[in-house]
Amino acid sequence: MAEKFDVIIVGAGPAGSAAAITLAREGHEVLILEKSKVPGHRNMTGGILFGGYLPGYSIMDIAPEFEAEAPLERKIVYHELYALQNPVEKNGRAEYRILKMDKDSLATKLGFTMLDINTGHDYTVLRARFDRWFARKAVEVGAMLATGKSVEELLWRDNKVVGVVSEGEDLYADVVIDCSGVTSHLPAQAGLRDRLKPEHVYHGVKHVYKLNPSLVEERFKAGEGFKAIYLLGDFMHSVIGGGFIYPNKETISIGIVAGLDSLIDASISSPTELGKPLDIVEEMETHPFVEDYIQGGELVEYSAHNIPRGYKTILQTPYTSGFLVAGDALGAFVKIGALIDGMRRAIATGIMAAKTYIHAKKNNDFSANSLSRYKDLLKPIYEDVSKSEKNSKLLEKPLFYKTIPSLAFKLGLAKRIVHNGELKRRDERDAIQRIQERTGLLDYEEDKEYSHIKVNFELASMDSRKAWIPLCPVNCYTLVTQKGVFASYKDLFNYNLSRLGNVAEALEETSKDIAEGKVRFDHVACVSCGTCGVIGPPGVVDFGHERGGHGVQYKYG
Repeated sequence: MAEKFDVIIVGAGPAGSAAAITLAREGHEVLILEKSKVPGHRNMTGGILFGGYLPGYSIMDIAPEFEAEAPLERKIVYHELYALQNPVEKNGRAEYRILKMDKDSLATKLGFTMLDINTGHDYTVLRARFDRWFARKAVEVGAMLATGKSVEELLWRDNKVVGVVSEGEDLYADVVIDCSGVTSHLPAQAGLRDRLKPEHVYHGVKHVYKLNPSLVEERFKAGEGFKAIYLLGDFMHSVIGGGFIYPNKETISIGIVAGLDSLIDASISSPTELGKPLDIVEEMETHPFVEDYIQGGELVEYSAHNIPRGYKTILQTPYTSGFLVAGDALGAFVKIGALIDGMRRAIATGIMAAKTYIHAKKNNDFSANSLSRYKDLLKPIYEDVSKSEKNSKLLEKPLFYKTIPSLAFKLGLAKRIVHNGELKRRDERDAIQRIQERTGLLDYEEDKEYSHIKVNFELASMDSRKAWIPLCPVNCYTLVTQKGVFASYKDLFNYNLSRLGNVAEALEETSKDIAEGKVRFDHVACVSCGTCGVIGPPGVVDFGHERGGHGVQYKYG
C-alpha cells in the first residue's frame, strides 16, 4: 500500500463509493478506508434509494447500469401514511379507525409530506448487499479499498489536514473526504462542529422479517410497482417520530425512527409506558393493521442506528484545508413527516466532494479557500435541508401526529376497520430476554480484549438518569441494584409495582433505584449505533470505532 494518495475516503457507504467512482474515473489515486470487513456489514437503512436527483449528481449519472445490476429489492411507486387508532375489543372482535394520507391528500398538495415523490427510479435496498455492490463498482474503475480499517484521527501539518491515522498507521493524501457517517468524530476533530447531542439525531430501530415473495407482492403491490407504508399512532407514546414498512424481494423491513431527545424523555419520565425503543416497535407490530402485513413472517434480523437530523446537524462550513465532509457525516439528510430521504443526497454530496477535489487539483491548491467551492456545489442540498426544517417544525409537533388524528377518530372522519379474532399480545418478558433473543440472530466478530467505548463507571453511576441504559438497543448498558439487573426502567418499575401495589410509590422508588444503582457495561453485543456517545458526556462515556473489522456483521442492513 502506497504511503501517499491523491485522496483518502473514509467510509465505503453511498457517499464514499460515489466519490471514489468519480475520482477514479478521472485517473486519481484513491484509497477507501472501510471500518467493517465487508462494505455494508455495519450499515442499516429503512429504506428507499431514490434514483433520480440533481442532473449530474445521482446514481444514474455515475452508475447508469444500476437498475440492471445493483441488488435492488422492490420498485417503489406509491407512498401511504396512516394514523392508527388503538384497537378496542368488543365481543371477540377488535375495532379501530385509520386516517390515510397519500399523494392526493391536501397536506401533500400543499408540500408538507413528500408522499407524492416518484422519480421513476426508486427502489428499496438492503445496505449489506447494496453497499458491497457499490464499493465493488468503485474498485472496478480503479479505486483501492482497504477493509477492517478504522480511522482514529486526522494528520495535520501547518494547519492543514494531510492524511489520517488508521489502525495505528499514518496514511497521507492531498485531501481526505470523510464519508464515515453520523458517528464520525472527524468533523469535530477538524473544528467544523461540536459533539452531537440527543436533539441533533434520530434513532432508528428495525426488524427484518423473511416472507414468501408472493405474499410480499400480494400485500404491497401498487400499480407498476410497490408501495411503502408510514405509520403514526398511540404506539409512539407521544415520542416524536413514526413507523415504516418497506417491501423487499423476500423480506420486509419494519421499524421506527424517532427523535433521540424525545425517546430519552419518554423512557425516563414515563417508565410506566415505555422501557426501550424496541417496545415501540413491538407495540406497533401488535396492531392488527400492521400485523396483516407481517403475518407469516420470520424475524431474521434486528438492527439500530442513529440518523442525522439534517436541519440541526448539516455543517455550515463543510471543509477545511485538505478536508471535506460528505453524506451523513455532513448532515445531508432530509426527513419530512414519516418519509426518509438520505441516500441520494449522500451520493450527490460524494460526487460534489470529488468534483471539488478535481477542480482544486488543477492548481494543486487544497487550501480551505480553494475547497470552499464545495459549498457552492452544495447549495441545492442546503435548500432541501432548509425546506425540511420548515416542514419538520410543523410535522414534528403534537398537533400533527396526535391532536389532528385523535380529533378525526372522535368525529368519525377516519375509516372504521373491524378485525375478527383475538388481538396479538405483546411479549411480556423483560428487555434483557427479548433483546438477547434478537442479538442472537446477529453475527459478530468479537473483540474481547478491546472496547471501542470507554466508560467511567464511577461518574456514570453518579448520574441520576443514566439514559444510556434505557436507550441502548442491545443492552450493553444495564442497571445493577440490590433487586437485580435491569436494562429497562419499565421493567424496574413493574418490579417495584408488584411489591408496593401503588403506582406513585413505585415511581418514587424507581427513581431512587435509578439514582443509586450502578452502571454495568459490556461492549460485545454493540451494534455501533452511536447513541451512548451522543448522550455522553465526554469523560463519562466516549464512543469510538471497533478496530480490525470487529463488531456486528449485518446480513441485511
